[in-house]
Amino acid sequence: EVLYSAVMSGVPPEIQGKDVFKMIVNNDYGSALEHIIVKFDIKMSKGNAPELLEHRIASHTGYSTRYIKVSEGMDKEQPVYEIIMPWHFLRLEDDNPKKQRFLESISKAINGYEKFLEEDMPRESARYVLPFCQAVGIYHFTINLRSLLNLLSMRLCIRVSPEFRCLASQLYFLLRENLPTLKGLVGCRGFIKRACPESGVTGVRKGEQHKVYPACFFKNPEVDIFIPTQEELRKGIEIKRFNQERALEIQENMFRKWADWQG
Repeated sequence: EVLYSAVMSGVPPEIQGKDVFKMIVNNDYGSALEHIIVKFDIKMSKGNAPELLEHRIASHTGYSTRYIKVSEGMDKEQPVYEIIMPWHFLRLEDDNPKKQRFLESISKAINGYEKFLEEDMPRESARYVLPFCQAVGIYHFTINLRSLLNLLSMRLCIRVSPEFRCLASQLYFLLRENLPTLKGLVGCRGFIKRACPESGVTGVRKGEQHKVYPACFFKNPEVDIFIPTQEELRKGIEIKRFNQERALEIQENMFRKWADWQG
């Protein structure tokens, strides 16, 4: 599909096969990539769902809590309430007062939901008491490759919420498995463009490390995987040879950690 579209648009005939695909991704000639459609099912928290749906060049279908009880759904063999515990609570010990208070709040919300249903409150109104961490039932998602690469470039960044980094990393490895030609062509915006747009962000690219975000492994000018910010480029910072293979290895190691919900 990509090769056919590229040749139609005037790509020189001496560029063939996978080289066309790589050239189009590398140079962001993205219209040809829109002919490749990717489908996946995904589960996330109510809190993360609005972030995913910000990526509007896509279609999604999910089960409706107006008509289906939240504890039910096509993916559940028996009724059960599912939550996605935020990383910063998950890492706490089980007897930590903050974690216990978090779980107590969830139980109270779910019990309230059940009580409203027993009192014949419509599901569409009873659901308003449910917590942000409530797992949204399966979303069936359809997106073209150009939009998916854009989604990944924005969500494989250390500044992204842990849950979305987890989801994006899982999508990254699934995409690499099904389209191995993309090796080395997918990552955060800095990795793709060799210039990070997060200029001047304190705690990320300058100043004391932010206590919530992971450290950016591309920010040290003294290493061979340094990626400058756009502001640093404008100021004429000296750039050494970029070690693509090492950068890819380090990036994927971090993505595996995120995909396993370890940070």
